[in-house]
Parts: sequence; C-alpha cells; structure tokens
Amino acid sequence: MAASAALQQQAVSLMSPFISTGSDFVKKLAMGSVIHTSAVPSAPLPPLSPALSPPPSHPSPTLAAGLPHFSTGYMRSWGRDTFISLRGMLLVTGRFLEARDIILGYAGTLRHGLIPNLLDGGKNARFNCRDAVWWWLRAILDYIEMAEDAGQIMKDPVVRLYPGEEETVQPLEDVVSEALAVHATGLQFRERNAGVKIDEHMKDEGFNNQIGVDKETGFVFGGNISNCGTWMDKMGSSAQAGNKGDPSSPRDGSAVEIVGLSYSCLRDLARLGGEVYRHQEVAPLGTLTTWADRIKDNFDKYFWVGSKSGAEVDKKPEFTNKVLIYKDTLNSGNLFTDYQLRPNYAITLAVAPDITDPHHAWAALKTMQESLLGPLGLATLDPTDWAYRGDYDNSNCSSDRTLAHGANYHQGPEWVWPVGFFLRALLKVGKLVGEPEYQSAVSVANSVLARHYSHLCSSPWLGRCLASLTSRVQTGYFRSA
Repeated sequence: MAASAALQQQAVSLMSPFISTGSDFVKKLAMGSVIHTSAVPSAPLPPLSPALSPPPSHPSPTLAAGLPHFSTGYMRSWGRDTFISLRGMLLVTGRFLEARDIILGYAGTLRHGLIPNLLDGGKNARFNCRDAVWWWLRAILDYIEMAEDAGQIMKDPVVRLYPGEEETVQPLEDVVSEALAVHATGLQFRERNAGVKIDEHMKDEGFNNQIGVDKETGFVFGGNISNCGTWMDKMGSSAQAGNKGDPSSPRDGSAVEIVGLSYSCLRDLARLGGEVYRHQEVAPLGTLTTWADRIKDNFDKYFWVGSKSGAEVDKKPEFTNKVLIYKDTLNSGNLFTDYQLRPNYAITLAVAPDITDPHHAWAALKTMQESLLGPLGLATLDPTDWAYRGDYDNSNCSSDRTLAHGANYHQGPEWVWPVGFFLRALLKVGKLVGEPEYQSAVSVANSVLARHYSHLCSSPWLGRCLASLTSRVQTGYFRSA
C-alpha cells in the first residue's frame, strides 16, 4: 500500500495546481484520469500528423469508456463518452498534450458531419450517434480556454481518414467547418455494413440516419424511432420479451442537450473571431452569431413548459404532464416522449445558461432537484412517469419488455455523470437570478459532493471512481464519463 500511495502522490504532483494543491476529494477524483487514460494496442487512436508541435505521444493514449467492461478492444473508445469526460479527465488535470492528441485523432475520423460512436481505431468506426460531434466541438472550445493556447489547435493538422481513397491532411478548423456545413445543409445516409455484422439487434430502419437543422428555429435534429443517437442509447435485445430492435429511448427529433451544446459551440466559435476560426459563416444559415441567436430566440418558445398549456409553440399541449420543466426532445416520432422529465436539460443549462430566461431555468432546476436527484445521481426518468422502471438488471430474462435484458437502462436508474452538469447549471443560474438563489445552489452542491466523497472513500476501486449508475438496490458499475 505504501508503494501505491507513493505512486498516487507522484501522479497528482504532475497534474495542474488545482489538483496538486487541492483537497483529498479533488485528488481522489483526479486519479480517475490515471486509471482511464492509457495507450492500449487493441484500441489505437487514429494516426496523428508528425508535423504537430509538440510532437504527439507514441503510442497515443485513449480514454476507456468504462471499467472493467469498456477498457480494451473495439469497446474501449466511444466518441460520446470520451468527450463528455475529456474536460474533467484531461483538461482540469492539466494533461493538455493527451487532450490535444485525442481531439485531433477523433477529428480525423469525421464522416457524414459526425464523430463516431464506437471508434475501433477509426477504420471500423460506427457513425450512429448524433451528439458526439457536439461534445467533441465543446471539448475543442474548452481546450482553447483551459490550455490557453490562443486557438492554435484550430490550425493544427488533422490526418483525415474518410475524405476519399487517400489520406488527406487539413487544419482542424476546416474539419469543424465541414461538420457544421453538413448539419446546415442536412444529410440522410445509411450506416456502412448495415446489418447483423455491426448490430445484431437493430431493425433494418434503424441503420438509416438523418441529421439537419430546422431553418426556422436553428435547432439541430435527426434520428428516427428505430435508432438511439444520444447517450440514452439502450437497444432492446430480447426476442422472448418482444423488445428486440426497439430502442427504449430513441430521443429522435431535437434533443434538448444537443440544442444547448450546439448553441454554446456556435456562440463560442463566433467569439473566437476570424483570426482563430476563419469559417464565420455557414450557408445557408448565415453567420455563426445569426445561427446561435436564432436558437436562443426560439428556445423558450418551444422547450419551456411553464403551465399545463404546454410550451408557447406546442403541437400537442394535451400531452403536458409535468410543468416548470424543459421538454426533453422536440418533434420526436413518439411525440409523448417530448414531454417526459429527464435530466438532459441540466446539460443545456450548464453549457449555455444564457439560452433561456434565468428564472425559468432556476424553476426547472428545482423541479429536477425535487423529482430526480438521488443519493449519488439523477434519475433518468421522473419516478411518477408511467414508464419509470428504477431497478436495472442487465441479466433480466423475463417476458417483461420494459425490463428484459436491462431495457430500462435509462428509464429510471440514477446515473452519476449528469449530476456534475446539474450542479454547474445550478451554480451558474443561481448567480444569474440572485444572491439567495446562489447561496442555495452552493448548499446543494456541498451536500451532493459530500455524498460523492463518502462514496469514493469506500469505493472498491481504491477510492478512484464513482459508480456510473445506481438503482433502488444500489447496483452499478464504473465508467469514465
């Protein structure tokens, strides 16, 4: 144990001052960066340009999506999980070289305007998620701010894998521009190698993907009811129970956190200015600022549910069942799922607190606190919702389609990682509303984080990881995000 303690102390000493001089709690959290970050031969990062300065690490590390199940092979590197966690894992800890390399490695795989869900070295990547590209772009902008590189990363060379038959090298800013342009013009495509070779459970129509932007509202949209393009991505797999090929939470249409992420990215890209990011216009939507303003002008009109009458602009106000919330999605194929209370708008309010009326935001966060906040995480669905199933068991072999093979993965069990966004949102919005609200937010944050610290101190993973999710019987495993 003495050797282990010495190694931990040495690792922490090499991190940012915030970590190396921080509390025991901060240091324990930072150890997650050490155990999740490594170069794994079975899960390589795509090639990086030798012209990079400073030169990339050889071999370059990747982030494990989870321990122990998502640590090697094609299941190790997930675009979404990587870029949700990159800020805490590598930027806050001061590991900027690893962060840069991972950002640029994933950039090389951009295809269909998207960053892959499963990376698998790049050549076998799956482009079946709509949110990873926005988490990636958010990570780039956070890198620029926290690494204080004055935007140099935008000029760094990216080795592209999919522009044609041969590899092409281009600056990161051009890759970012391509991602935005594809969304702005819209695209429908079918996954390469669609079928049981890449997904033994998905129905045929699930392999058909779509992304686009609503020109009137500026909202990014995509997906269909047979695929699941956000982090709530559980695909039914039980033929016996009849849920095989049916996503539990497809969240197609405009997902609230993707709208928030896209707004925050467009706003911050515009703030960089033309010298750092030269693509300040996106046809046919106009300037980055124009697109961002359009999203902001429409957000409350379509997403804020302040009364039983629904949103200001609402196709099905009669579906309203919870008030003082933001809709989870807009124009989903199942319609009623738009109105479900889930934790996803906490992400929007954390990265873009200025997108909405702060008093609306405060009320919605208090609703989330009262309805979803548990001992460690946020429930993935309102416990009063008819579809709520709080106890997760992936080995469930019953004939209940709502539970079989863990179909309720995101239908009630508490997940821990969204709590960070909830607390960030609560603190930011509280400060906008007033001093009493801010002090209330500080009190909530202290209480929640105290429980996290207690959990870390008793963690079987040597006090280095928080559980990814918990249910009413406190089952769970551990993930980086």
